[in-house]
Amino acid sequence: MIKLFRQILFSRINILDRYIINEFWIPFISGSAIITGIWLSADQLRQVFKLITIADAPIRLAITILGLHMPAIIVITIPIGILWSSFLVFSRLNHDSEIIAMRTSGISLTKIMRPVILFGCIAALFSFSINEIVVPFTNPLARKLEIYSIYKNPLPNSQKNFTYLEKGSNKKLRRIFYAAYYNADKDLLKNIVILDFTRAGLTQIYTAKHARWKPEKGGWQLYKGTNHFISNNDALSRVSSFHSFFIPSSSTPAKLIRELSKPKEMNIVKLWNFLELQKDKTINTDDYNEARVNFHNKFAQPIACLLIALIGAPLGILPRRSSSSWNYIFLAVIIFQFYVTQSICLSMAEANRLLPFIAAWLPNIVLLLISLIIIRQKTRLA
Repeated sequence: MIKLFRQILFSRINILDRYIINEFWIPFISGSAIITGIWLSADQLRQVFKLITIADAPIRLAITILGLHMPAIIVITIPIGILWSSFLVFSRLNHDSEIIAMRTSGISLTKIMRPVILFGCIAALFSFSINEIVVPFTNPLARKLEIYSIYKNPLPNSQKNFTYLEKGSNKKLRRIFYAAYYNADKDLLKNIVILDFTRAGLTQIYTAKHARWKPEKGGWQLYKGTNHFISNNDALSRVSSFHSFFIPSSSTPAKLIRELSKPKEMNIVKLWNFLELQKDKTINTDDYNEARVNFHNKFAQPIACLLIALIGAPLGILPRRSSSSWNYIFLAVIIFQFYVTQSICLSMAEANRLLPFIAAWLPNIVLLLISLIIIRQKTRLA
């Protein structure tokens, strides 16, 4: 199997490959556009009309928000466009007896399927690029514009009940930051509690009304608070008050801002850093599970484009006298089962009832099994 894929992907592209790949573009673009429009109307149009009618949002702003949601929906609908285009292209080739001409000329089914795999790889790369580059930019911007249209004020880069774990180079826990309110735009923490474990045998607990980041000093300046000293063997325990106190810290505002982003709004690098920061964290486990699921799904979703192309093409190769009505029904069933299986698996993983890796790749495994069964069946009939 590996040798076969190596031969398919790395051998020189010939005239037949270019001819079949060129046939894909029109049905793929038109099919993806139609499905994206339907999905966008069902998923986001109602919300946009609410912004216009209830929040009195300008129509131009509402259309902008709708457009910003489009890249995330395109990533979801690309597999449908691939399935539809591969089926239509091979149905047309089969109807015009071009498949028969290829087979009688000694071209194997493997070589005929090669352009399908190549186009599936192109679609997978396209899906990955949008999901990695465009979506992490458009999703947060759409969310901020929605808040702005409702409250008529820009969304502050802030969060309530904010918690952050600071670790050393050896991954050992150094400090735990808790703030009732964190404003990243002003580098401001309010009503904060800091648990400091940097001194061996001694735990320090800082409480303060507010704190600000001091870049010239490389730490946080605490104001109007108290400092509790507690030894591990309870031999020492005292409390002191302060008007201003400085804590040198590696927890820069840039690191804290990572905590403000939602996992669905992060690219792979940010997700990886987020998971590393949250690895030993017992607080905010829902975000941690969601981040793990999204990390694996970043790779699984593009691969689905390739696997689903291997299903549509063989289904389009039918005997001339056979009816294709059952194949259209089968296409609908495949699409339905893929998205239902994906939704169930991802929801279970976010609820910590299924491993994120399995949740992300199980729908693809089902697609792979279906494609192998169909290709094997068509090879026998050929």
